[in-house]
Amino acid sequence: MEQRREPAMPAGPVGGSAAWTVPQVIMRDDWICRLSDSDVAEIDAAVADSRARGLAITEIERDDFPLDRLTARLGALRAQIRSGLGFGYIKGLPVWRYDRETLLRIYWGLGRHIGDPVTQNRNGHLIAHVIDVGDRAGDNKRLTQSNAELCFHADSCDVVALLCINRAREGGESMIVSAVAVHDEMMRRRPDLLPELYKPVYMDRRGEVPDGKLPWFGMPLFTWHRGQINGYAPIRQYVESLARFPDAPRISNAQMAALDLFYEICEEEEFCLRLQFEPGDIQFLQNHVVFHSRTGFTDWDEAEKKRHLIRLWLSLPDGRLLPDSYAEKWINIERGTRRGGVPTMTPPVIPLDPMARAYG
Repeated sequence: MEQRREPAMPAGPVGGSAAWTVPQVIMRDDWICRLSDSDVAEIDAAVADSRARGLAITEIERDDFPLDRLTARLGALRAQIRSGLGFGYIKGLPVWRYDRETLLRIYWGLGRHIGDPVTQNRNGHLIAHVIDVGDRAGDNKRLTQSNAELCFHADSCDVVALLCINRAREGGESMIVSAVAVHDEMMRRRPDLLPELYKPVYMDRRGEVPDGKLPWFGMPLFTWHRGQINGYAPIRQYVESLARFPDAPRISNAQMAALDLFYEICEEEEFCLRLQFEPGDIQFLQNHVVFHSRTGFTDWDEAEKKRHLIRLWLSLPDGRLLPDSYAEKWINIERGTRRGGVPTMTPPVIPLDPMARAYG
């Protein structure tokens, strides 16, 4: 009889700089880049230069958005995101000064100093508006364009960025957690359950089905590859909605118990860093080592005051080597290419309208 091969796992807790807890993070501020007036002046000059050269937003490369002294600070922030804590913040961008096109040009230009944008949905959106357009949990769509609470998860890219334009009237708090710290805590508490998360966790693709693929897929929550831990946490509702496919694999009791413990630890005060977005904040998260969520929110009645975040998905050309299992979701995992994102035949676009639906 052929023996079933168990997935590779680390022999003990992984630790390292990415295995942070809340008490450790709040004692430091090297993950925050605060913009000064001179920094903003450099950004404005880069915008003017890109326009003078006739560049469309999508034509702007890193060198097309030159920043003098700010470049070194963004480099340090990028290093923190790529190989330090796994996340970083820019604070103090005066978003109220700019029209929509200028703001997107700035956001794109700053993002190019971190990585390469990839498409986020089947409509080819390179920048997505995270705003409540009326979608709800039962609509078989992503929940980001609703006011629903999101559980801890990771996006299909190396780095996800979120720029805050408006806060909600109430709620909408951002929460992040170290995937490595949660992994190590699970190993301490329930070493018998942790291996279940090294097996494929099956989930609904929610309508974004690449050519030749099934409408559902399986991917381990944790992988151990070339001496590094990688995390890919699913939105729990996508695991639960897998039940609508009668031929899809069913989750085992042991794996459900492991997921329950995983989400429970993510929400504990020691591990869950809660951050209230302020207008002008940009949050960068490396999805392989940091999971994110948000609380549900109550919005403003006025359209111009609605909670509004703008999202970039970025590929790191010098990012980590990824295990083959990622190809089931990412399709392309090749280092040095624009990898991840949502494959689509639709030409890439940047929608200016925040109420543009991701699903057409």
